[in-house]
Amino acid sequence: MTPAKTAAATAVLLLATACSAGGAAPPPADTLIWATTSAPNSLDIAHGFNSASTLVQAAVLDSMVGLDERGKPVPRLAAGWTQPDPASYLFTLREDVRFTDGSPLTADDAAFSLRRHLDPAVASQAASYFTMVKKVEAVGAGQVKVTLRRPAPAFLSVSAIAWQVVPRKLAEAHPKDLGSPEVGTLGTGPYKVSRFSLTSGVVLERNEAYWGPRPALRRIEVKSIADPETLRLAVRSGEVDGTSDLNARDARKWTGLPGVKTIFYPGDNISYLSLAVGNGPLADVHVRRAIAYAVNRRAISDLMTAGHGAPAAALLPAPMLTALYGSAPPPLPDYPYDPAKARAELARSAHPGGFTLAVPYAGGGDTGTVMQAVAADLAKIGITLRLEPAPADQYQSRMMEHDRLGIQFVSLAYGTPEPIEVLPDMISRASAQPQGFNFSGYGSAETDEKLDALVSATGEDAKAQVTALLKEIAEQVPYIPLFHTDNAVALSERFTASLGTWTTDMFARIRPAGR
Repeated sequence: MTPAKTAAATAVLLLATACSAGGAAPPPADTLIWATTSAPNSLDIAHGFNSASTLVQAAVLDSMVGLDERGKPVPRLAAGWTQPDPASYLFTLREDVRFTDGSPLTADDAAFSLRRHLDPAVASQAASYFTMVKKVEAVGAGQVKVTLRRPAPAFLSVSAIAWQVVPRKLAEAHPKDLGSPEVGTLGTGPYKVSRFSLTSGVVLERNEAYWGPRPALRRIEVKSIADPETLRLAVRSGEVDGTSDLNARDARKWTGLPGVKTIFYPGDNISYLSLAVGNGPLADVHVRRAIAYAVNRRAISDLMTAGHGAPAAALLPAPMLTALYGSAPPPLPDYPYDPAKARAELARSAHPGGFTLAVPYAGGGDTGTVMQAVAADLAKIGITLRLEPAPADQYQSRMMEHDRLGIQFVSLAYGTPEPIEVLPDMISRASAQPQGFNFSGYGSAETDEKLDALVSATGEDAKAQVTALLKEIAEQVPYIPLFHTDNAVALSERFTASLGTWTTDMFARIRPAGR
């Protein structure tokens, strides 16, 4: 343990000692103190589409559609919907729903909240979710009509994740900084924001005028604790009541904590290497295949999941693969760990003697661990990665700007069983622009056409099209799937929770024990 970590751990332990000796009083039973390893950067999904930010957004901002425990769309702000034709939806809003400032929710607010993701000036990080949308309009006092470019069965599911409703007047006034600490946001959800700071965290208070079931928690405090061991000690001491940012590989450290229960459930996530196909040697498909053979994915999976996950065979989260294929996924081109085959592929490339590549990365944490393992594997075949660590927030910002992309370790979490939620992130040309998640830059007019066709596909046709795209990705290797992990939550025994793969609002599923 470094001196800095030792000092931080000592501070937590001293706090625990003070509390046990009759110092600070414990928080009220209906107050939850939650910790994340990174701070929310925005309460607007358009500019804060990351786990720390969406955790808070889901408690404050309602979506038009929700997902049930099976991942099926259900009404939320929309009381219901009809399909006048296969390519359009007519949503009817609930009556008497108000934003937390008292202003009424209107169909115009709901329509604008979706339409803004289509506006290039907004540069929404959720834009790829709605490429199938042609037109959104308020019709009448309480209805919204969405017209799609073609039928899109996944539209309702992705709407549950990204169609968060905000007041039009506020969003129009702040196209770039809605959700920032300076501007904030307004929602109709179970909680309202009483404080938001990039340094001191977020405080949520129960929305007593919420249209839905009354939240069990009155107050939620969200703070950031970047160091994993300091976070664990904070939960152990009772300074923090819970976190969903524990590392699966550290599960043994968490499962025996007194007064703390650890909950694991299947996660809709995928961790992978992204290879920027326009970056020097990485433009050569034989180099990319050599890297795929050289990386010991099983060893990395074992290291990073400690039995609470598995190696990934395709570039989709495990729950999506199960929802689509059941227990029999199709065979795809694979690259089992084989340094000899890696050297043979490199010999076929324009760089048979290997090369050196500068690789910026987020120092520490999962990214640092994986990139050091990858660098060690590639060194065995003559590829030298010159690792350049940077602070996590600085690196994340640079990566989202698509600055100096090369080989990146990426972990993305999704929210629906629909492959169309993932694939545009990976191979659409729109997502290859700054603020998009296509860090490989792989994509063409042809792949965009395939994605457009997939949007409308159903049943066996959809399955065949997804299989073809996964095969293309596996053959061309813009990405190397590494592993899936279970979602993990550490929670004080003062609370109970009912969580599943398709849970969108975690705080709504937590309540004081015995209630």
